[in-house]
Amino acid sequence: MRKNSSLWVWILLALLSMAVTACTTPGSMAKIVSPTPTVNPTPLQKTFDDPFLYCAAVGTVDTPDARYMGPQIPDEIINGFKIAAGLEASTEPMEMFKQTTIWRCMEGQVYACNFGANLPCDSKADTDKTPSQAMDDYCTANPGSDFIPMSVTGHSTIYSWHCVKDTPEILDQIEKVDAAGYLAQIWYPIERNPTPKPETSPASTLLPTSIPTSLPTPTPTPLGGSGQILFASNRSGSYEDLYLLDIRTSQVTRLTQGDSNTFPGPFSPDGSQILFTGFGPTHSYVGVMAADGTHPVDLTHAEVDEGFPAWSPDGKHIAFTSRRDGNNEIYVMNADGSQPKRLTNNRTDDFAPSWSPDGSQIAFVSDRDHTAGIYSIYLMNADGSKVRRLTRDKGIDYNPVWSPDGKQIAFRSSLNGSSDIYVINLDGSGLVNLTNAPAEDWSPSWSPDGKLIAFQTNRDGNWEIYVMNADGSSPRNLTDNPADDQMPYWR
Repeated sequence: MRKNSSLWVWILLALLSMAVTACTTPGSMAKIVSPTPTVNPTPLQKTFDDPFLYCAAVGTVDTPDARYMGPQIPDEIINGFKIAAGLEASTEPMEMFKQTTIWRCMEGQVYACNFGANLPCDSKADTDKTPSQAMDDYCTANPGSDFIPMSVTGHSTIYSWHCVKDTPEILDQIEKVDAAGYLAQIWYPIERNPTPKPETSPASTLLPTSIPTSLPTPTPTPLGGSGQILFASNRSGSYEDLYLLDIRTSQVTRLTQGDSNTFPGPFSPDGSQILFTGFGPTHSYVGVMAADGTHPVDLTHAEVDEGFPAWSPDGKHIAFTSRRDGNNEIYVMNADGSQPKRLTNNRTDDFAPSWSPDGSQIAFVSDRDHTAGIYSIYLMNADGSKVRRLTRDKGIDYNPVWSPDGKQIAFRSSLNGSSDIYVINLDGSGLVNLTNAPAEDWSPSWSPDGKLIAFQTNRDGNWEIYVMNADGSSPRNLTDNPADDQMPYWR
């Protein structure tokens, strides 16, 4: 396990609690749930060559048995899986898919799951609410951690966990269990001769599966001075990908389609590019892509965790968080990734930079004046000088973002127990709780005209993108999807 993994799990968006990100060890911490029901809707014949006829006959079975005599993994199942999982555009060879995909029968239908996404396909869902010894050990070593990584809890768990002091505790239920006891989200029902999905769809349905070559040009609208919001979602699988919501039409376009998590950063000032945090085999990195999701480039090329990118207002520089010096520090580099320079130099953690609209200051998060893990919002000049503390509340503060007029900073705080969205003036006065809800409200993002704030919330049972007036009034759901939608950024 990497040092300070709990911090980076939050830093790279505690949203990892909604996504499966790492390899599964065979048999890792999966626990057997209630017995699998067996349904035999039609009389059995001795053997079957067709998987669809076989499942219709046997009803529910975890692994095809000797009665199935056809190919181990037929092409029709692979093609059906690619469509069901939104992977029609994948260039992975058919033979590779065959090596990493398994299928089973449930209630007379074929279901498939692919290990290529590092998912626990062969494990029953872990519904146990009793923490394991590994969780106890983790919380002992990381008391108060916002999140226990899935490398500790096991990828088959249906819960996210955190540490209350040194004790593991369930945070949320993040997965559903199907009728056979497996994680419902990673197993797809397969149709015979399936029809490919359309290129676009309303926000309330599954999203397009091919990457577009162009996107609508953003045009100012009455809602927030912009018609588009970028966000992350796992609605097309267990990985987080980038999506673009067009507010005028309620249509959502999928921008990325990869084999690991991708989390959004802001648009470039001219709207032509998007910063993002990507995940390689061993670490996260800062990247940039075109606004249509094409031409992704790794800008940092470091063998350590890096993330939280932010454009300077003139588009010439990018601030970001890096562990290249052993702990989290704020760096700045040219927009092409060259000449990285460290701005903070503190033995504790400094991360999540946010530029002021005039480019003269950077807000960031640090625990330099507290016990490790108790964070406040700080300000510094853009060259790293004159660091001063902004928030002095008794909560834990994250995600600072400047209002377009540069007079306020919105942020997330646990001051009232659950996380709410607050605003504060630059002199530390005028602290206001905008959401004041029992749910978790994270990741504020100001609209370009400063009249609205988008944010993510789980007040409807899962993460959704909401928008509210800048005074906190009239919150409304923009995405309304059964998957988790997170980390909004206005274009």
